[in-house]
Amino acid sequence: MPRKILPVYFFPGPEVGRKRERLEALTKALEMKDGTPPEVHRFYPYDSETSEIISIIMNGSLFSSRRLVILSDAHALKAADIKIFKEYLAAPSPEATLVFTSDEGPGSRNYPRSLADALPKNAVEVFWEMFERDKRGWVMKFFQEKGLRADNSAIDLLLDVTEGTTDALREACDLLAFSVDSGHIIGEREIDRVLEHGRDETVYSLFDRFCRRDINGVLESYRKMLHSDPGLVDRILSLLAEPLTRLGEFSVLIGRGLQSADAAKELKLRGGKRAVRAYNDGAHRFSTNELRLALRQLINLESWLRNAPRELRSGKTELWFCHVLSRSNRS
Repeated sequence: MPRKILPVYFFPGPEVGRKRERLEALTKALEMKDGTPPEVHRFYPYDSETSEIISIIMNGSLFSSRRLVILSDAHALKAADIKIFKEYLAAPSPEATLVFTSDEGPGSRNYPRSLADALPKNAVEVFWEMFERDKRGWVMKFFQEKGLRADNSAIDLLLDVTEGTTDALREACDLLAFSVDSGHIIGEREIDRVLEHGRDETVYSLFDRFCRRDINGVLESYRKMLHSDPGLVDRILSLLAEPLTRLGEFSVLIGRGLQSADAAKELKLRGGKRAVRAYNDGAHRFSTNELRLALRQLINLESWLRNAPRELRSGKTELWFCHVLSRSNRS
């Protein structure tokens, strides 16, 4: 029996890939119900007025009998905005479906609890990242559908070097399927050749090298990122600030005697085994004081970069990397 389509939904949680699939399924269900694709509108709280969103929801369309309105980053809604949406939900439009989304999950600091509490329980679907056992099954099914197989050690390595979301897994598995002949059994060698040495540099790969105090690796990663996107010169430190903060917290927990897996669970670290390995490396290669000092310097450098001449920004950032990573004293 087809699932009843509700007038409102809330899709919180960090698993973006399955959340997107759910939205696609909802769009198809609306099309099947009315015979025409719904008119889709997407909004964000920080660039749209709530009154404008309500107006679009309530007003009919000349081109479609149904409207799908998606409001992303719902955790940024203010109390006054949520009050207006509550008033709308008391008498929702029969021709519109409103979907709130957020990367925050229940229990996180910014989770919009007041919004979730205002909605029917069956309207709230949380999209958590997959468990390790689910990731393994997902990968095996993907390869099977492509006429491929992978041995257990290869799957372990794949999960270790890939972020734990379905989007990241799909991208990695697609690349492997494209690079390996049908019927071939994928081993660690193929994972290393296709993924480890062929992937683009990201803030995650830079952070991995940072945690290993690999100066040459960090500088190489940083320069590659700037080469592919020069605009990152103003953003890389901002992107690095959160994992560096988490590394400091992780180091404190390890210093109190917690095991790596327990510390990762306590901090709700994302990224699976690969993330835990990186944070564990960092906690053992940096002292807690070093990490505190590095974070303070990063904040000061970010402030300096905002008004600095563009031609000096990358050089100053590289000097900061060298200063932090080359220290031999662990105070």
